[in-house]
Amino acid sequence: MPLRFRMAERDDSNEIVSLLNATFRTPIDVPTWEWYVYGNPNGPSRIYLALEPSDDAIAGVVGFNPIPLRLEDATVMCDYGHHLAIKPAYRDTMSYLALMRHVLRAQAAGPTHLAIGPPNRTAYPIHKALMRWHDFGFIDCLRKLAPQGQAHSCRQITTFPHDFDRFYAEVSKDLRFCVSKNREWVNWRFFQRPGSVYTTYAATDSAGLLVGYVVLKLWREPNGYSKAHILDLHALNDEALSELLAAAECYATGCDELNLWAVQGYPYRTFLESSGFSPSHRQPLLAWPYNGFPVPYPSGSCSLAYGDGDTQY
Repeated sequence: MPLRFRMAERDDSNEIVSLLNATFRTPIDVPTWEWYVYGNPNGPSRIYLALEPSDDAIAGVVGFNPIPLRLEDATVMCDYGHHLAIKPAYRDTMSYLALMRHVLRAQAAGPTHLAIGPPNRTAYPIHKALMRWHDFGFIDCLRKLAPQGQAHSCRQITTFPHDFDRFYAEVSKDLRFCVSKNREWVNWRFFQRPGSVYTTYAATDSAGLLVGYVVLKLWREPNGYSKAHILDLHALNDEALSELLAAAECYATGCDELNLWAVQGYPYRTFLESSGFSPSHRQPLLAWPYNGFPVPYPSGSCSLAYGDGDTQY
């Protein structure tokens, strides 16, 4: 008997979160799930459920969070694919194909134009071979081992200042691929998540105007290995970038490494590598254009970080 499909409702949150926690090593709770799925200022995620053939139990889930992307000279409303999870009993080719074909047909009828996502190593070959998702650049993990605390002039903030939109328009004006961010979105993404798991530092000029920021989070592996993640980083000049990296190292003091995922064409990569960061491994990006025509990865400076999309980081 085939799987059946429907859109998720808020009453499904508990069952969805149980499936996610049985699938992924990074736990999530219901308040965090609902914050991410329903709180996005760009609109709620579209969450698709696969139901078991014999009853209404949830056998699979996948979500698409709306995200405005700048692609070359145009800003296009797209989707960030997230939280694809299927019960072990249905991790077969036919069940996967049925779910993804249903989902992508439904998404193609909506207002967005393109889906992107960084699948893990297990999901990547499945998406490529079975559904023909397109390669769309990559993300490199850059890391600095044994970070040491440094003096810096940055200050920790609990909300982005009112001049954020002015700052981001300036810092992103030469980017050919990035998220079109505004103050409402970044405050939701980094300060409204339940549990306050992120720490953010800001750099300002002599007039008190924002010239850069860095968002950080701690993570500890089951074996005790500790990491500090840079989830998002932007700076108007090298002086601000140097201060922000010093703040990040101070935050990461005592961790085994400080790292950042750098998209292809990342404008700060040379500075990071000159500051002691080195590439450790690469993760692909995939894209699914709803009109069927492949979208080339933009040339030039590009920016996309895990903090731009994935709630698990």
